[in-house]
Amino acid sequence: MSSRVISGIAIALLLLLSGYLWYQNTELKKGMNTQKTELLELEKVQAELDADYQAALESIEGLRSDNMELNSLIDNQKEELKAQKTKIDGLIWTRRELDKAREEIAQFETLTATYLAQISELKSQTEQLTAANATLTTQNATLNQNLTVEKEANSKLQEVRAVLVSEKDELITNNKALADKVEIGSAIKINWMSFDGGEVKDDGEWKSRKRNKKMETLRTCFRTETNVVVPAGEETFYLRIITPNGETLASDDMGSGEITDKISGKSMRYTISGTLTYNNEDTEACMDWKPATEPIDGEYSVEIYNKGYKVGQGVFEL
Repeated sequence: MSSRVISGIAIALLLLLSGYLWYQNTELKKGMNTQKTELLELEKVQAELDADYQAALESIEGLRSDNMELNSLIDNQKEELKAQKTKIDGLIWTRRELDKAREEIAQFETLTATYLAQISELKSQTEQLTAANATLTTQNATLNQNLTVEKEANSKLQEVRAVLVSEKDELITNNKALADKVEIGSAIKINWMSFDGGEVKDDGEWKSRKRNKKMETLRTCFRTETNVVVPAGEETFYLRIITPNGETLASDDMGSGEITDKISGKSMRYTISGTLTYNNEDTEACMDWKPATEPIDGEYSVEIYNKGYKVGQGVFEL
């Protein structure tokens, strides 16, 4: 074979090799361009995801407050967003599923919006509760203040009431004392009285007897004092005849009864009562008592009462 032929064959082989290398280089460039395009697309999707994730964190973090329940919700939602981002990162770089990654990013934005709405609602409720609590605190403070004022007013009222009650009691006591004095002053006093035993004769004449067994009647006569403060009219006097034995002569069938001594407050029996017409001048009257049995010898006490007050008394011997 001649050198010319060998040279031709070598040149042909070189041409074939050059063509093959050119083809391989072209294909390699195409592959690199495709990979570069895919890498740019992956980085674009990753950048979009990072931007959305960062915006979501800033939006959620911006709603943080001093409310523990709200802050706990924010922390939980941030953890959920972080987990969702990690999942999308895997779809982008590990599985190269960009379409699904984009779908997840769209859901990521929806999830962020949902979280923001939940946080805003809870924050709004918290603010409303805080405002209501502040209102209640103010109202409670006002009520406490009013209660304190009312207690002070009530205390003063009780003090004033105690003073008024004391003054009223004192006034009642003074009025009673004054009324008692007025009533005592209205009692008609006796300035003279006599006591005798005897009988009333048929002609009405009084006949004294010295012997007890002949004394049918015990007569007490008296003269009243002049009392200008007492209105003219009928006045009742109560007579008590007390025997030497300390017993009050009394019989319900003969007009006896009970009276109360307004000085001592004690109730006592009286022998007989009588009424006379009083005209603001000295007036004499007599009251007769017919004992059921013969009077005993000894010293008798005689008391006369008017309006519940003792107005005269004396001691007599039979």
